[in-house]
Amino acid sequence: MKIMGAMGLDVKTVRAGHANMFLSPLFAEAFACVTGARVELFNTDGSLGAARGAGLGAGVYRKASEAFAGLSAVKTVEPNPALVPAYTEAYRRWEEALRKVGI
Repeated sequence: MKIMGAMGLDVKTVRAGHANMFLSPLFAEAFACVTGARVELFNTDGSLGAARGAGLGAGVYRKASEAFAGLSAVKTVEPNPALVPAYTEAYRRWEEALRKVGI
């Protein structure tokens, strides 16, 4: 998200599979609050989403609606303005801890 922001992109919505870390309501809420983006979770996982996206980029599909046909949103998470400061501070501390250990 930081790289996209540095490129001038303003991400308003993130679409992901309702799988892995996004199965956690806490993670989904924290992600939405820290990024400021609406999170739409679909009935798929990351590997299938990546494969469909790669197919779209490679020209296997003509348009996104074709590539992602058959998927349906199962959950939407909006950033909670009341929680944004706490999640942002927690994220800042996490980044700081990573820098201290050289990551």
